[in-house]
Amino acid sequence: MNKNVSSLASALASALAVSVLVGTTAAGTAAAAAEPQPSVTTGAVFNDPTDTAKQNAIFAHLSHLIDGAVPGSTIKTSQYVLGSDWLADRLTAAHLRGVNVEVLLDSASPKHWAGRTTYTKLLEGLARKTAGSGTSWVNVCPDNQACLALDPNPGDTYYSNNHNKFWLFSATTGGPAGGAPVNDVVVQTSANQTPWDRATAWNDALTVVGNKDLYAAYATYFGDLEAARADRTKQVADYPTAYQAGSAKVYFFPRSGTDVVLDILNTVDNPVNGRPACYGNSTGFGTADGRTVIRIAMHQISRIEIARKLWELDDAGCYVDIVYRDLDTNGSAVRDQLSKPTRFGGIALHRLNDDAAGRTATHSKYLLVEGGYKGLPDQKVVWTGSHPYTYMGLTSNDEALLKYDDAAVHDAYRTNFQAQRAAADRQTAP
Repeated sequence: MNKNVSSLASALASALAVSVLVGTTAAGTAAAAAEPQPSVTTGAVFNDPTDTAKQNAIFAHLSHLIDGAVPGSTIKTSQYVLGSDWLADRLTAAHLRGVNVEVLLDSASPKHWAGRTTYTKLLEGLARKTAGSGTSWVNVCPDNQACLALDPNPGDTYYSNNHNKFWLFSATTGGPAGGAPVNDVVVQTSANQTPWDRATAWNDALTVVGNKDLYAAYATYFGDLEAARADRTKQVADYPTAYQAGSAKVYFFPRSGTDVVLDILNTVDNPVNGRPACYGNSTGFGTADGRTVIRIAMHQISRIEIARKLWELDDAGCYVDIVYRDLDTNGSAVRDQLSKPTRFGGIALHRLNDDAAGRTATHSKYLLVEGGYKGLPDQKVVWTGSHPYTYMGLTSNDEALLKYDDAAVHDAYRTNFQAQRAAADRQTAP
């Protein structure tokens, strides 16, 4: 074992305490307690790059799920950059014990400094065959192209890509010594698997367990990604597919017709019980006077339509709070729009960017609504995934956006948002 892998193993050991999911589990009866209990539950995991003990939380969580994959089960993952030899070894070990491992990477992955050796290691590892090994493969999207998304402007230098970052486990115990296996596990994360994503960037991962419909939706999308990789006639400019699956709903990209995020925001100011937009929530939801709160932690915002809607919501009475790394791609239209005063003072903006040594950056891509949504008060909803609020993220990339309607999950994300906002304000303090 080389020094880097050895030090990573030590870091993973220290991350065990923080890789536990933030969620709720019903108490069982005394008889049920004697049975093996699942060690994987629905909830959120966050890393904290400012704390060495918490940097590897998401990474450790994924490692445990891979190590707990049951022989005969399947792991599917679509990744922009897989840059971890440790995970390559874990995936190879799963393959050799009979797990079917299917990996789909963007062409940036084998080019990335953190992914060059990983790709070769994984390619060689999954090619190994034994009497009990799984049916496994790793494939790469065409150079500078998404797998499924048809680039709307192939002549420019903004290349489309497979920007996904999700993992699917058909059955896992959550670790080699985990509890009872759980089925249909979806992990939607904002994190690429690179050292930067752990040690410098803030990321999140939402795990949903036992939701067959959600798992099937992601598996179908994964199949479409791989099919288009193999046959370029199957690329599409519009993939207007969304699946409702209980408390979850997932949206896939590219989109050429409508802006999913704008559609979501357009429902936030639907009147509640005849009250003005953004008002009408009970005590304990939103602001002290019952106004809806919108929180966004976003790597980049460049879609001016979203900026305008956020400004309208703040001007209507919603409290809009944003942690961001970058605004705009060219010019300053988004920054100017979000910075304009409103009747309530203006949107709260907090920049969390690693533009100086020792700083951290937000790599999250989530939206939280606490209050009015679709004409109902007292809602707590999370939207998270790989999807940034850029035009490429909308029209050019393979992306996924996962909605989850659950108060406990929302509140875990709210706590993470507050930590990112505090880090941003410390970095920009005079």
